[in-house]
Amino acid sequence: MQTRSTAFRARFALLLLATAFLAACAGLTLQGEIDGLMRQGQQLYAEKKYDQAVDKFVTVIGKDPAYWQAYLWAARAFIAQGNWKEAVANGRKAFELAPKDKDALPLFAQALFGGGSDALKNGRFAESVGLFTEFLKLEPGNAKAWLNVGKAYLGQKDFRQALGAFVQGLASGGAEREALIRELLEGGQLAFSSGRYREAIDLLREFLKYDRQDLQAYVSLAKAYWESGDRGKALEAFKEVLRLDPRHEEALRQLMRR
Repeated sequence: MQTRSTAFRARFALLLLATAFLAACAGLTLQGEIDGLMRQGQQLYAEKKYDQAVDKFVTVIGKDPAYWQAYLWAARAFIAQGNWKEAVANGRKAFELAPKDKDALPLFAQALFGGGSDALKNGRFAESVGLFTEFLKLEPGNAKAWLNVGKAYLGQKDFRQALGAFVQGLASGGAEREALIRELLEGGQLAFSSGRYREAIDLLREFLKYDRQDLQAYVSLAKAYWESGDRGKALEAFKEVLRLDPRHEEALRQLMRR
């Protein structure tokens, strides 16, 4: 009886060993297949055959949804194609799966910035705001991103958020300073023409912190104060207009009506 039991245990152990061996072989076979597909995809990418490269990387993802390198390379190929929606989706997945990889974060950021810029260029302002907002969580000191998200907010006529973005961009420093200052003026004028006088005042006052010699900014500020019902500050702004141009007819006329 013991001999039969011992034989059974031996056969069972051999069966387990064989099963483990077959599983290991299958794993090695799958990894070899994935490695081959990745090499093919990378070669196609190098040859700028991006559609074919994407097919290889997507096939890898189908075989192993946790294989983050495939998402990373797919994002690269989609960026090269200008397919920003898929670039962002794959870049995000690569970053989620491998947040410490040296390439995952910058590639994801590149996809977000490119997608935000494309949406801004084509008038999809809400989408642009969303992508740049996510980008700025990764790179909060990027002045160009603050400039672009501010422009997107202006496109939505969300003047207060635009002002906040431009102020953040100016605080970040960098080469975008002049562009950010110019957007404060243009945003203030847009707010005024939209009948949003208080927002116009805030944008124009912020602009004048950086350029106290801009005649048109003072004229627009004075008009915005006047339309908002704050006649005292309107007259003060018209005085600044006369400081810059003593013959300015509208400013003279308004001050004579006091």
